[in-house]
Amino acid sequence: FWRQDPKRAPGDYEGYGFLGVGKNFIFNFDPIEFKDPEVRKTKLSAEIANGRLAMVALMAMLFQNGTVGTTGPAMWLPAA
Repeated sequence: FWRQDPKRAPGDYEGYGFLGVGKNFIFNFDPIEFKDPEVRKTKLSAEIANGRLAMVALMAMLFQNGTVGTTGPAMWLPAA
C-alpha cells in the first residue's frame, strides 16, 4: 500500500503530500506543497507536538478511568 522511497524523507510518500493529505483513495486533489523548507519544518514540528500532546491526554484519561472509574461528568456530579 505505502512504500517508502529511500530518496524521500521518512513518512513522505509520493502523491500523499503534506501530512498525508492529497491524491489518495479518499481525496482527489493536488497535495499542498511548501516551497520554503523553514515553513515546512515549522508545520511538521507543530503537527508532531500536537500528536504528542494528544497521546499524553489520552494516557491521562486512561489513568483517570483506571483510578477513579470514570472520565465523564459522573465523576463530578453526586449520585442521585
